[in-house]
Amino acid sequence: MTDPKTAAPAGTDRRSFVKAGATMVAAATGLVATGATAAAGPGTVPNLFPGFNKRAFKAIQDDENSHVAFLVNALGAAARPKPNFKNIAQPDLRSFITTSNALENTGCGAYTGAAPIIFNRSFLGAAASIALIEARHAGYLNTLLNNLSTINVFGVEEDFEMALTAQQVINLAGPFITDLNGGPPLAFSTTPSRTNDIAILNFALALEYLEAEYYNVNVPKFFPA
Repeated sequence: MTDPKTAAPAGTDRRSFVKAGATMVAAATGLVATGATAAAGPGTVPNLFPGFNKRAFKAIQDDENSHVAFLVNALGAAARPKPNFKNIAQPDLRSFITTSNALENTGCGAYTGAAPIIFNRSFLGAAASIALIEARHAGYLNTLLNNLSTINVFGVEEDFEMALTAQQVINLAGPFITDLNGGPPLAFSTTPSRTNDIAILNFALALEYLEAEYYNVNVPKFFPA
């Protein structure tokens, strides 16, 4: 099986790789230590309208599953298998929402970083379409956690989305990945080409698989039908 550390810099072992990712996630989710959500406690968050959060998270869950289906269809036989994940189930509502926030903001930066490298214009349009939905998710979650809607995954308020490198995305997502289930490495070139587009889409698919799995496990738990 292929391990996500294969995409890490030379000399980086699995423990330091996971530690780096965990540190970055902690930095992102640590933003909610102050404000209204902190006072609300671990089991509650603001609810703009009755039942709104339940509807919103079920919609996010549906969106992420749609993104997976779209990318699998676009890649066809070249689509990577679903990676094996860990640390997906969250212990309480606040943990679920703060980690959701980190994942969605990571998605925004990941698509922004990959967009200039995409060779095929139709692929670029599809990636932009997914990225904009990720951004809507992130804006909602930022606001739910009493932050400005334009805070990025590192806690920085921005006028323009910060592009994440492939390695930064791996560091953020790494703590949730056990292995790649025989799929291609989490890597792509910075030189545009038709072949590289497949690597970029498979990179995006791994992230979408993670998000879909995360919501499929946790939404029914915290927002049961």
